[in-house]
Amino acid sequence: MKIFGTVYPFVETGDASLRLGRHVANYEFLRALLRHGTFDEYHLFCLSVGHLRITRDRILKEDIPDSQKSKVRLFLIHHLIDNLKCNRYHVFHLGGWGYFFPGLVYLRNKHACRRFPITALIHSLNGAETAYHGLKLCTAPLLPFDTVVCSSRAGRSVLEASFRRMCGAMAETGARIAFRGRTEIIPLGVENDFARGVERNNCRERLGLPGKARIILSVGRLSPGTKADPYPPLLSFRMLVNQNPDKELLFIIAGGGSGSEQVLVQAMVREMRLEGMVKILPNFDVSIKRSLYGAADIVLALSDNLQETFGISVIEGMAAGLPVVASDLNGYKELFEHGCEGFKVPTIWLDRLALGELADVMNFETMQLVLAQCMAVDAEAATRFMHTLLNDPSSADRMGHAGRELAKQRYLWSSVIRRYERLWDELAMEAERFTESAPIRQNVLANDYLGNFEHYPTEILTDHHRCSLTPQGQAAMSAESLPSPYADIAPLVEIPRIRKLLRLLNERERTIREIIEEIGSLSGKEDVVRYGLLWAAKYSLIRINA
Repeated sequence: MKIFGTVYPFVETGDASLRLGRHVANYEFLRALLRHGTFDEYHLFCLSVGHLRITRDRILKEDIPDSQKSKVRLFLIHHLIDNLKCNRYHVFHLGGWGYFFPGLVYLRNKHACRRFPITALIHSLNGAETAYHGLKLCTAPLLPFDTVVCSSRAGRSVLEASFRRMCGAMAETGARIAFRGRTEIIPLGVENDFARGVERNNCRERLGLPGKARIILSVGRLSPGTKADPYPPLLSFRMLVNQNPDKELLFIIAGGGSGSEQVLVQAMVREMRLEGMVKILPNFDVSIKRSLYGAADIVLALSDNLQETFGISVIEGMAAGLPVVASDLNGYKELFEHGCEGFKVPTIWLDRLALGELADVMNFETMQLVLAQCMAVDAEAATRFMHTLLNDPSSADRMGHAGRELAKQRYLWSSVIRRYERLWDELAMEAERFTESAPIRQNVLANDYLGNFEHYPTEILTDHHRCSLTPQGQAAMSAESLPSPYADIAPLVEIPRIRKLLRLLNERERTIREIIEEIGSLSGKEDVVRYGLLWAAKYSLIRINA
């Protein structure tokens, strides 16, 4: 049986809007995997009961064949070790490379009944946490087939530079660390629906847009600090309007944005006297996204931020058959060929940074804005390219057709998932052939809660402590009414075992060791029994005596 596993299964908690790039990419990956994957089972380990419910509800409502949905098995993270011990996993793949990768490597090396590869995807690499995550990965006991998947060459270069810098800095202190895994490049994708033709007038009618206007579309967060400054694209559009007075032009700016970010964009529109020619769709419903692309003539994507490693809106535009005008920056520059599927707008940056030495003591959002505001995007070139596309319909059609064909070949989720499965099969075979013993070493950067905090309480539970029933425990036993444990710790409390515990203590006082020997069979784990005992003491059902 071929089993796929993941921790934190690509569904973010607390944000159902799916507008942030990472949220979109991760959720679309999960949906595509369930639509196009060939695994016999998909084991998704959720971080909490609430997270499990969100994941379950999202999967149930998706347009995924029932035969595929039936292969999904949801677990709380509490059950991970037991599953590693009894299931022969083919691969574990994570929706992010930093947070869970090192811990999962340790658990696999120690508990898994079968050695399998662990892979994880990068997203933004500009955050202050990138170096920390790099250090965690370089000190973790990775095996040669553990892999970080990058969506672009640009992203992989950043990641590998971070590893080199981290390992070099540690070598100066005498510590020898290295990234022992590998890196691969597989792009993100768009769903196959995007590459199916749509009737433009129907899309415009659905969205209430003018039928004869030439529409420029920009999709992305309305944030100068974390996505792109809206001023250069608005300025480019203003110049385009000036150059084409005989054309009815409309610029649609669609994306997530806070109230203050929306006010900022509206102020820029007024400043450039573009009222009536710019339509802002903040926090739009994702159900209209395909119609937005279907209604547009050109996609404009002038990213100026280090936050980007790929560019989903660019491939969405190409898949929809639209010519693209995009920044020649980061992963954007790898997505298409200049003059073939669209145009690349030149960018220029600096070789030394004002305030650069203060980066470590600055607010991260402020530093991001400092970095982005010195990334110059050639607004005049963007205007020139859009002018060409508007006034040379045959070139625009040719580029749009070429973009759709490129998207079909390279960026549809069905083909992206096939590339992932080929990689996973290759890595799984390598794992089978690997004969060296796997090092069992915990992440040294993880908090050692018991070791670091053992001096906090008055005393630590031992086998020699004695337990007795309290009046509250007597009443709860008689009424068969126990406090309800919080959902996320319920698997550790096991109410049937607590009831048995109360009945035992109703007979006589017992030591911790005696209790474990008498009721431990319900769980088979001493640590779970001890946890339940302290929970019962916390709620005054039992008394623990020295």
